[in-house]
Amino acid sequence: MTHTMVVGTTEPQDFQLLDDGVAIDGSGLTIGLDWRGTDPTGSPAVAWLVQASGTVRVTSVGTMAVGSYPFRFSLTDGAGKIGYCPNAGVPNTWRVVDV
Repeated sequence: MTHTMVVGTTEPQDFQLLDDGVAIDGSGLTIGLDWRGTDPTGSPAVAWLVQASGTVRVTSVGTMAVGSYPFRFSLTDGAGKIGYCPNAGVPNTWRVVDV
């Protein structure tokens, strides 16, 4: 899935994490961002919006440079095991564009 935003966007970006089309329960998991080998300028931060319903909020996106950034969310359990969303081989893409 590709998410497009205009450079300088200051609004937070909210996402619903799904597993086979069903919202995940993020209880007990730590959320992070995995940029798949890229490191965007002004890396955004991610936090749970409602952990039990699998919704997350990404903030500090306003300083990202124009470009395409493959990413996925990392989910770490209490034992340090890491899973990803999306968990298939194809990451999401964040496309930052000029106005």
